[in-house]
Amino acid sequence: MDLHRSMQITSEDIYEDMCKKIEKLEYMPGQGISENELCKQYNVSRHMVRGALTRLKQRRLIDVYPQKGTFVSLIDMDYISDILYLREAIEQEALQRVVQLEDVSDLCERLEANIALQKECSCEGGYSDDFYQLDTEFHGFILQEIKRANVNNLIEEPYIHIRRWRNFEIRSADRMYQLINEHESIVDAIKAKDAVQARAAMHTHLDTVKRYGESFKEIEKYYFF
Repeated sequence: MDLHRSMQITSEDIYEDMCKKIEKLEYMPGQGISENELCKQYNVSRHMVRGALTRLKQRRLIDVYPQKGTFVSLIDMDYISDILYLREAIEQEALQRVVQLEDVSDLCERLEANIALQKECSCEGGYSDDFYQLDTEFHGFILQEIKRANVNNLIEEPYIHIRRWRNFEIRSADRMYQLINEHESIVDAIKAKDAVQARAAMHTHLDTVKRYGESFKEIEKYYFF
């Protein structure tokens, strides 16, 4: 939807559009947000803009400081680490069950076909929506195999913070290829039915805060809480 041309923009539309822009770093962490500018941008009343901002604040995507203004929230690495901890616990348990299955050949075929598409997508550069969908599908296949396809939906609400961190983290082709290599390592472990190797591969893949957080905070500290 092109919100700037729509004649019936709702507060929900503004909220969803701003969520996407914050997630994709079109609004950078710490960037100021003007209610007046948003009213002009979306051609709506202040009341509608404030409704959207209230929801963004509830989702921890913006901070409002009296007499100072409204700002895109900084990246809170502790909060992101907590969410990733939950996700890793879910997927580690899933892998533990997967490697105990009698036949994992069909799963591995689907995972490898997905990785092939990831490689095609990575050539286009950047962590695109298409690559994100493939990444999500890859992990979804593992949960589907143990009949737990909807488990990650339980942490979907705060997961926008992970996607924002991921967009921040993956800003080079090298990191994109690392992601794909990490997926391949997970598949190799599943094929070998090696639970220890599988857990190690998944931990390496998901524990990005420990691996990259401190270096980013040193180089670009103004974006982090």
